[in-house]
Parts: sequence; C-alpha cells; structure tokens
Amino acid sequence: MLYSKIIHENTLYILLHAEQVYQNFHLFDENLGFFTSELTRETIERVGKEIKKVSGINSIIIDFFQLEENHNSFIELSNIVTHCIKSKIDISLIRINESLYNKINIHKFKTENYNLKESTTKICDRNYFNLFSKECICIKEFDKDIFNLYEKKLLEKDLYIEDQDKEKQYSESSNVILPKYLNIKRFIEDKEISFIGLYLLCKKTINEELIPDLRVDERPVIVFPSITASYLASIFAKLACCDIAYRDHIGPKNKIYRTIQKGIFMESKKHLIISDVICMGTEIQITKNIIEHEGAKIEGVLSIINVKVTDKTPNNNVISLIDLTKEKNKGINYKIQTNFQL
Repeated sequence: MLYSKIIHENTLYILLHAEQVYQNFHLFDENLGFFTSELTRETIERVGKEIKKVSGINSIIIDFFQLEENHNSFIELSNIVTHCIKSKIDISLIRINESLYNKINIHKFKTENYNLKESTTKICDRNYFNLFSKECICIKEFDKDIFNLYEKKLLEKDLYIEDQDKEKQYSESSNVILPKYLNIKRFIEDKEISFIGLYLLCKKTINEELIPDLRVDERPVIVFPSITASYLASIFAKLACCDIAYRDHIGPKNKIYRTIQKGIFMESKKHLIISDVICMGTEIQITKNIIEHEGAKIEGVLSIINVKVTDKTPNNNVISLIDLTKEKNKGINYKIQTNFQL
C-alpha cells in the first residue's frame, strides 16, 4: 500500500517523502522520522508497483520534497517514468534534486505527445529541478492543495461521523448533548488515511516552528490526555523525534484522578498536548492545568479535528489537521446541543 496516495479527478498524488518516512519505520533501528532525507530503492520500488496497479488515472504528480537519492533509487524511478509515458499518463516530478534529475536522463523521454518543460526554483537554499508535463505546477499552491484534498477526503468518509446512542449523548465533562460523535478510532484503523494525516499534521507543526530541527536537546515533549490520543502520540512522536510524557487517567471531570507526583513534566522542556478531537476543550484544559501546576511550559495543542465552536482565538497555539467550521459542517451536520437555543 501507499501511505500518501490521494486520488482526485483522475490525478494520483504521491508524497514520496511520506512514503520514505514510514518505510524507515520498518527498516531502521535509528529513526530520523520526518527529518529523513535519503530516498531508498525499497521505497521507490514500492511506489512503482502501486502505480502499475492503479487504473483510470491520466495524471501522476510525485513530490520529492526534502529527499536526496541513494545510488540505487534512480533506476526504478526511470522505470516509473517509462511506464507512465508508454501508458500515456502525464507525469510531474516536483522538487526533485539536481543529482537525481540528471541521472534519470529525462530528455530521452521527449515525444510528440509530451511537452516536457524544465525550470528551477530555490527552496530552502537548495536548487531543485522540477519536471512538468503539459502544465506547470506552483509549489506553494501545491502544498495548500494537498491539505485541501486530504481534508475533503477525510470529511467525505461518513464512517467517521456516527450517530450517538441516546443514553450516551449527554457529555459529563462539558454538560452538553452530542447527538453525533467523531469516531477517531476508525480513523486510526484506516491506515491509508491516518498515516498520511499524521504526517501532514507533523509537517504543519514543523512549519509553524513548534518543533525545531533535529537537535536532541531541544525536542519538545508530547503529552496525551486519553487512550485514543496515546496511539496518535506514539506515531506523532516517532515522526517528530520527540519524547512522550503522560499522566494516567486525565479527564473527564467525573473520573477520579490518580495521585499527582511531581517530576513527570520537566520544567526545562516545552510540551505539546496532542488530542484526537478538540470540542469543548475540557480534557485539554485539565491536562494544561496539571502540566503548568508542575511548573512546565505548554508550547501548543495538536489535534486531528478541532471543532470551532467560537471564533475566539485560544491562548495557546492550536494546530489541527482539520478545523471543523460552520461552513464545513453543512454536509456533516455535527451538533452540540443544550436546552437553550441561540
């Protein structure tokens, strides 16, 4: 399977760096997570096999963000380009570095049906060669498009939005009625959507500079308030190369908290809270209070879905994979109810 595969309007998008990151989870004891930069033969071979299986596609875009090649990867990449051209599939290789670009000898693939254009752009103080087939792709807009396409893909999955049993609709922690709930457990089980989602969340967090470059002494600590969030935290921490700290049995408010012991949260470290869904924010606030009680710092809050119940700007940085706004909710009909009507 491909962890980063997104199909939209007969176009297949592949984030090659995400494929390499997750490939490394299974291959190496020393994991660089999101900060890996070497494209291996195993990854490009797996991508090539999946491309040959896909039907009904007339365009493929492969993003080489942050990747350098090793001495074996260019051969399989040449095979992928050959397959696409023989199958009359438009192929775009974006942010491909100069070394790999030169090795695949792209000029030999020029035919009457393909108008191959070359251009260079400077990204992160390094030159990347971009190959465009038939149309030009704006790198900055491409990153936004990927997030938008992923969001659309996730929100279209009705199985993540479920009717709540009537006896379970009342939320003890927030004193509201929730006729529907966001089933993040099913999101986790769907590896084709959860793995790329966590990758994109990590990329977004790094872009917002809440996670620094790979320097061990500066890593923030990931904290989670629930069992579901613990799984998200374990994957995210491995992606971001961060430590994890936890307090057993945080929230809801009708539960008994275990004895607070000093020293779990370090005063010298910055902490990021990760949650599955932020709705009323009760468990997040409880976690925040406990961490600050021990004198530690909260750098920000991460979540898969952030239900935007108000327009108020939160006190902490909140980074979510999806902000569920009133406009986006029209096709979902997620509700938060009380006995009062505004």
